[in-house]
Amino acid sequence: MAKYTTDFKLSVIAYYLNGHSYKQTAKQFNLSTDSIVEQWVKLYQTHGIDGIQRRSTKAVYDTDFKLNAIKQLQHGKSLTKLAIELNLPQPDLLSNWLKLYQSFGIMGVTPKPKGRKAVSNKHNANQNKLTNKTTSKTKPQDDDYAKLLKRLAYLEAENDHLKKLDALIRQKEQNK
Repeated sequence: MAKYTTDFKLSVIAYYLNGHSYKQTAKQFNLSTDSIVEQWVKLYQTHGIDGIQRRSTKAVYDTDFKLNAIKQLQHGKSLTKLAIELNLPQPDLLSNWLKLYQSFGIMGVTPKPKGRKAVSNKHNANQNKLTNKTTSKTKPQDDDYAKLLKRLAYLEAENDHLKKLDALIRQKEQNK
C-alpha cells in the first residue's frame, strides 16, 4: 500500500465529509479502492488525527492486548472494525495474531526478544562470579559455596597427585 501524507488524508476525509460518497472520493483522488477512504474516515472519526498519522516507530503490543483482540475476533467482530477500534495500522495484524494463536497457543502471541544476544567473555564472567561469591559471605548460601570451593580444591589436588603417581609408574615401566 502506498504511503500517503497526513495532509493528503485530511483532504480526502474533508471531501468525503462534504457529502460525497466513498466511491466518488476515491475516484476524485485517484485511489485504488473506496475501502481506503472508508478506513481513513472511520479512523479519523474514532481517533482523530492520531488515527491517520503515519507512525514513526513500530508499535509493540503486549500479550494481553493481543489476547483481548483475539477474544473479540472469536466473538464475531470483523477484522476491519476491530483494527479501527484498536487503532492498528493494518487489519492483517489481527489475522496474523489469530493464526499464531491457533497454531501455537499463547506462546504464538508472546513478544519475542529482538536482535542478537550480547556477547560475553565466559572466562571473565566466571572469574567475576568466583571473586564476588568468595569475598562476600553474608548469606548461608555463600558458606555452602565456600565449602564447595574447598572441596573442589582438595579434589583437584588429589587428581593431580594421582596423575603424577601414574606418570611415575609409566616412567618406571619404560625404564625396565
